[in-house]
Amino acid sequence: MKFKRKQLVLASMVLALGAAVYLTWQLGGDNILPVDGKADDTTSRLGAAQLVNNVYQETVSDDLTQPQTATASTTIAQARVSRENSRDSAMEIIDKVLVDADADGEAKETATVQASAIAQNIMEETNVESLLIAKGYTDCIAYINNGECNVVVSTEITETDTIVIQEVVMTQTGLSADKINIIGTK
Repeated sequence: MKFKRKQLVLASMVLALGAAVYLTWQLGGDNILPVDGKADDTTSRLGAAQLVNNVYQETVSDDLTQPQTATASTTIAQARVSRENSRDSAMEIIDKVLVDADADGEAKETATVQASAIAQNIMEETNVESLLIAKGYTDCIAYINNGECNVVVSTEITETDTIVIQEVVMTQTGLSADKINIIGTK
């Protein structure tokens, strides 16, 4: 029995690590593409036009380093990165307890339960987000913690939206409607 539990915890941690690496890879880019093989060319950006066999080269000054107003999608993207960073630090602490030879059995069992809970939350959040995207909420994020779920979507929330989002969350997490908070960013 213990061997199977250890395998489950290990599989959960590998899944969580894989999800963190994938999200970091997806969300970590700077959207700057090299033109003519020169990666350090700061005047050429995604969307800049360039004429072939001509002296004239159009440059677009859509400098991504300029301060911009935060949009709903950038806010949600930042929230995703923040959520993953928080989880990664929590998993590091749990891993230290599990690897520590001086830790007693109770501490290791508590760390195992916490790791399993984090993995379960990750899975449920991913399912909720995927289903909401399929229902037309293209930019959303779900947080599940302490028996509650917070969902942020980048649209104005109507009564119909509330019902649809609650239904998705309830079927995926088993939470009741009073434990679900829905926030619209527009």
